[in-house]
Amino acid sequence: MAATFDINQNELIKFTEKLSKLHKSALPVAVRQTLNDVAFEAKKQVPKIFKNKFIIRKKTFIKAHTGVKKSLNTFDVNKMSSEMGVIKGKSKSGDNLEQQERGGTILNRDFIPLKSARVGKSEHKLISRRNYLSNIGRNHKRIKGPSSPFKSQKFIKAAFADKTGYIVYNDLLIELRTVKKTRRKKSGKGGKLFIGIEPLYSYATNRVVKVDKAPFIYPAGKGASKKIAKFFKNNAEKRIKRELKI
Repeated sequence: MAATFDINQNELIKFTEKLSKLHKSALPVAVRQTLNDVAFEAKKQVPKIFKNKFIIRKKTFIKAHTGVKKSLNTFDVNKMSSEMGVIKGKSKSGDNLEQQERGGTILNRDFIPLKSARVGKSEHKLISRRNYLSNIGRNHKRIKGPSSPFKSQKFIKAAFADKTGYIVYNDLLIELRTVKKTRRKKSGKGGKLFIGIEPLYSYATNRVVKVDKAPFIYPAGKGASKKIAKFFKNNAEKRIKRELKI
């Protein structure tokens, strides 16, 4: 969101006139500080707005992924501007925030974590470190078959032959928790097969995820812009007191 303010509007003009009569830096400094104050105020409002729209799995996430670009240190007020927004390139999750703000699509979401992949199997928690795709990998044996993997001979054979501990079956990345074969005590033959599994991720090749518009940067900027006059008055008074050494 872009917001501007007019230092010559009625409620501010008396401060503008006073500053203009002081040192040539007085007015530009007050304007620059005001623009920076607005940007920092917007950043301050983002977490609350974000919390009301999304599941927060890491409290510091949105704070760490938003930043302020302060105004240039110039005396030319026409060249002054400040910005607040998402820091690009910090993480893949952070880069996807733009789609959350405006609505859009996220490409190549082959793997989407299930609750079972998260700490305590809760959708409100982060993915367990042991279940990170960077630890699990992405290139596991892929098998298609009946809806139940236990009805697939290919899956059963692959489970006993697998050494990675993971198999992609149909639309799931499955962790093989237990794979063993027991024998009858008397004959030592026959017995039962045991395969314990835990689906961790849904899987679809080159999946495209549609993201509904849920703005949090724009509302924060809009809320902060309502305080522009207040910030200017405060900064103007500070400059006036400093210049006049009151």
